[in-house]
Amino acid sequence: MIANYLITALRAFKQQKQHFLLNVMGLSVGLAAAILVAMFAFNEASYDEQQPNADRVYRVYQNFPSLGMGAPVVNKDVMYSFKDMAAIEDVLSLDLVPPGSEFVRDGVGYKLENVLAARSNVTDFINIEIVAGDLAKVLATPNMIALSEQYAIRIFGRTDIVGETLVQGKKRWQVGAVFADLPENTHFFFQALIQEPKANKNYQNNNGYTYIRVVPSTDVAALATTIEQRYIEMVYAGSGFDSIQLSLHPLTALHLTASSNFEMKMNGSLSTLRICIGLSILLVVLAAFNFINMSIAQSAKRAKEVGVRKALGASKAQIIGQFLVESLLITVIAALIACMLVELLTPAFNQLVDRQLSLNYSSALGGAIAMVTLLVGLLAGIYPAMFMSSFSAKRVLSGDLQRGRTAIVVRKSLLVLQSALSVALIIAALLLQQQLAYLQSLPVGYAKEGKLMVSDIDASDIFYNQNNVLLDRINAIDGVKQASVIDISLTGAYNSSRTFTANNGKFTKQTLPFIGVGNGAVSTLDLSLIAGRDFSAKMGSDWFTKVSDTQATAAAILTESLAKQAGYATADDAIGSVWRTDTGYGQELTITIVGVVKDVKVGSVRESQPSTIFICGYTSSWTGRIIVNMDLAKMLNVKSQLTTILAEALDIYDPKIEMMADNYRALYRNDERATQFVTLFSGLAVFLACVGTFGLASFSTLRRQKEVGIRKVLGASRFSIVNLLAKEFLLLVAVSIAIAYPLTYWLVGDWLANFNERVEQAFWVYALAAVAVAVITWLTVASLAFKAASTRPSLILRYE
Repeated sequence: MIANYLITALRAFKQQKQHFLLNVMGLSVGLAAAILVAMFAFNEASYDEQQPNADRVYRVYQNFPSLGMGAPVVNKDVMYSFKDMAAIEDVLSLDLVPPGSEFVRDGVGYKLENVLAARSNVTDFINIEIVAGDLAKVLATPNMIALSEQYAIRIFGRTDIVGETLVQGKKRWQVGAVFADLPENTHFFFQALIQEPKANKNYQNNNGYTYIRVVPSTDVAALATTIEQRYIEMVYAGSGFDSIQLSLHPLTALHLTASSNFEMKMNGSLSTLRICIGLSILLVVLAAFNFINMSIAQSAKRAKEVGVRKALGASKAQIIGQFLVESLLITVIAALIACMLVELLTPAFNQLVDRQLSLNYSSALGGAIAMVTLLVGLLAGIYPAMFMSSFSAKRVLSGDLQRGRTAIVVRKSLLVLQSALSVALIIAALLLQQQLAYLQSLPVGYAKEGKLMVSDIDASDIFYNQNNVLLDRINAIDGVKQASVIDISLTGAYNSSRTFTANNGKFTKQTLPFIGVGNGAVSTLDLSLIAGRDFSAKMGSDWFTKVSDTQATAAAILTESLAKQAGYATADDAIGSVWRTDTGYGQELTITIVGVVKDVKVGSVRESQPSTIFICGYTSSWTGRIIVNMDLAKMLNVKSQLTTILAEALDIYDPKIEMMADNYRALYRNDERATQFVTLFSGLAVFLACVGTFGLASFSTLRRQKEVGIRKVLGASRFSIVNLLAKEFLLLVAVSIAIAYPLTYWLVGDWLANFNERVEQAFWVYALAAVAVAVITWLTVASLAFKAASTRPSLILRYE
């Protein structure tokens, strides 16, 4: 029986080549897109699932609402003291280590990224594969270091390096272990591990990523509340920080839902993943719609076959079985082609999603592909099978091939849904692109283009001591307009704050984030000066100076919003005023305001932006950055000479040099990825809609051939006949537009609501999408209708 079904199916495919090819083409494209996105989704959802007891591990996140910032770092010594709580099974802290000098071997410097300090229980939280040596010994012994396999090979050319030595300034490190590179699907990222430093009683020092493992069946929400209350009492009591919030973030959810600028590496996006999954499902549904539509449309050609089979005694179940076998065979062939397309497209797709994905047919994903193929084949074929098996043998063999209204309604409804989805996706793609372009074009208060940034420089080399000689050498490079220093990345986040009081009596004990900068910061960053002047090396009092063990002075520049917040009527009124704060080391810092600039937006403009203050020569950070304002045409020369100067002046042989503009664009990488996905899938959706329209137009044109012949005899032009045949489809497109508009307006509006700054949903975008789908539909139908209208009437009517 099955063999007979297969033979009959192959014969039907041969007789209806166009129908078969259109179905296979549509299904294979839809399935290929779905498989690619499934690969991405499986990978994103798998992050940190491999870690020990991952379902019971949470990371502590600290939020400062008044500053508009937060970070996944807390004081690790305070968190270790919470191990006495019954709900906490264990605590791990990965301590942030000051960068210090580069690691040197045989006179060559190497910069290690993310050197973290930990205790021996790190392997109870992170699945670390030891390649050589003893990690526990490293974490229990001073001046020992464990390297990742990648960096072991980079520095030594091999992994059997236990006992080898690295020099870092005046310190010598002995390599005690080598561990395998961490897998891609984890949010953890470090290239070296060392022993955790001794406890520090400065509890306001946020010095580590802290993870807690809770006992089974713990009420995590209640535990988070208890930890928050206890932490604030120990750390911030009487400090003025009265709005600190602590939360517990599930380990396995970090990659998709954590959005801090202080992550170990760039995370993914849950909204992007949802968009991808939703769009891939839509593509498979569209392909299935095409299959159902064209199967119903082709039923007239199979009606006599069904009638003869029934007359010869075939049961309804046998006829249904026959058509289901055909449906499954088509989907299997489409799935095989889809897998071939996936293999071809995976390298390009990996570049789009910035992952290293591959299709493993023996994995759960391979089983899911088989299940989806079977499901699509059954669901897409069941209605056409039921519809065809319902033909009456008497009616069919007597020549009555008229189908009921149900088939017509189903066919038109599916085409309306296809067109509606195409309109909606085109609108979404255009608006997402507009929003992304708008975000990247918003003024941020500084110039991003033409700025080089050298990161991770020890603050003692450029802040604690005024290094005019270094900056003079950099300023002398051909192509450099101005160089200065800063203690944060303006495309990143604030990392320090203080409580300030102004001498005007209107601004008292206000906590603000501050930015430590060097001389010439305004001209280097191209800040917009409203009043006063820039910091200058000629003004010796500008730079942070320790007057005594209890007193220090510095100059500062306010942002415009902060000047207003402090109660100054104009920006000029703020010039010369005196503010006070503390350095955090028992010194009172007296600050003289020398300038006011327009507001600066740190990080992404989608985040809330607190007012800030620039302080000359002062930082509480371990590291600083050199900012170089340069001529882009001479970038290669500037980079080359800058590398040489850093090696000679600071013994930095492997500097981290980045373009500020590139870092700013990276802030919107997930939004850009979502936009690319929507644009790609909207194009595929339009393609599938065209395939479906082409198949139905082909059937409609064939059904109305005689009408076309008669109209031509009566003098109708080709153009009028084309429009007549296209009219039915354009009416369906009009209905689809009426459905798509309100739904799309609501969904896109909901997405745009996530942004503080956003574009308006312009009418022209909706009009353009509607016109595009209408024109594409008309051209698709016209390509077939024109051929029919060009056929001589005698060739059509002579058979009657």
